Amino acid sequence: MDTIDDNNLYMLRKSCMYISIVYIFMLTISGFLLDNFHVSLIHLSPVPLLVIYLFINIYTLKNKGQISTAKTAAICCTFYFFLGVILAAIDIFEAPAGQAIWLPIAVIALPMLFIDRTYKYCFEEAVVLSILLIFSYIAKPIDGFIRDLYISICAYVISFISARIILEMRARETLSMKEVTRLSALDKLTHVLNKNALIEHMDCYFEKKKPEESCAMCVIDLDDFKYVNDNLGHSTGDMLLERVGQLLIENFRAYDIVGRYGGDEFVVVMPRMSDENILHSRCTALQMFIGDINLGGEHRVTASIGAVIGSGDLKRETIFSLADDALYKSKIIGKNCCTTWVIEDDIVDRDSLLIMSKEKHEAVARLFEEEGKRFHVIHAANDDEALRVVSRYHDQIKIIMIELDIDEGLGVFAIKYLKQRESFAKIPVIAVVNTKKAEAYAKELKADDILAMDLPDEEFHNAVTRLSGR
Repeated sequence: MDTIDDNNLYMLRKSCMYISIVYIFMLTISGFLLDNFHVSLIHLSPVPLLVIYLFINIYTLKNKGQISTAKTAAICCTFYFFLGVILAAIDIFEAPAGQAIWLPIAVIALPMLFIDRTYKYCFEEAVVLSILLIFSYIAKPIDGFIRDLYISICAYVISFISARIILEMRARETLSMKEVTRLSALDKLTHVLNKNALIEHMDCYFEKKKPEESCAMCVIDLDDFKYVNDNLGHSTGDMLLERVGQLLIENFRAYDIVGRYGGDEFVVVMPRMSDENILHSRCTALQMFIGDINLGGEHRVTASIGAVIGSGDLKRETIFSLADDALYKSKIIGKNCCTTWVIEDDIVDRDSLLIMSKEKHEAVARLFEEEGKRFHVIHAANDDEALRVVSRYHDQIKIIMIELDIDEGLGVFAIKYLKQRESFAKIPVIAVVNTKKAEAYAKELKADDILAMDLPDEEFHNAVTRLSGR
């Protein structure tokens, strides 16, 4: 509908411009060619209409693409209706003894200027022609009225036929353009959206999405795709990508946004998805189907997935970055893994300290109280929660304190991830340990500082001050 509305408003602007030019020209030459011609008030009646629509056209031009279909129809129909009434008045009152001609010509021309449904054309034209015939019946003798009735019927029939032909041609043209647009938006190998079309569709969705509506985004990356290209050949790699594209089309909903972001990476946006369990099931099912792809050798095809669910006013760039961070976690775990996060839309507008500990025990509570004076303090109970928080608020987080427990594996993966992920590597990490073994492992993981758990609170405060610069 946007294209039709834009076309109607464009043709309205052109009509006003050309009508103004032609009308001035005809008034000028009429004085030379017609005897006893003089300009009357009826001849000047189109001027106020054209002046008003000059300002309306400026408004529509400034707000291009933002005017609703109903408003577009009202703007265009109002102009053409009043123009028809004016032409009817000129036909009847300026040449009472002559044949009505200007309004019938305008009726025939209307389908070329304004796109509408056929039954609406019939109604709109019937109204203005009825006005013409009422004027004619009142002001002309019966034979003049009959001639006007005859030419009105002819103009009405010709307009109806031309409207049908023009609408059919425009419909075919629109379908052809839609097909061309659809094909140009598809990746030729995988038959899902290409990168440019994918970003355009995602931006359009996130602009229109209501804040309370949840959605999910999945970033899917084929593991060891370079091995496939290098050892099994590029034709095999292309076949794999084509098959994955087919699986994505088959396994996601028709209104989900599915595209190839580049290389062997695909993105899926799932509107109105709020259940983490369903999302995880969808992703693991897709991994299973991808694993069933047979490349004719011993290589097993796998895929890593990062998926997030978010709501609120999250932008496309933000939710993509979160999904990409979740994907990186899946890659570090060992590939063929799926990481799903539910993202909170809480606003953090000050420098933050993230504390990761198994329990929010007394020492952590004291840290919350003490450091809360200069930081927004966030607590995470495990590695996955800590990484989700860092991914969401990495611009605000100035320092991270992680409890490292080798026996339970607590904190090991989080520190490893943070130091390997380039976008997070500059955030200082303090490892809190309770054994020499844990201390040695923290050094191996390249923690920025290592503190024993039983140190006085002042030592923690000093370490936070030193590393955060506050």
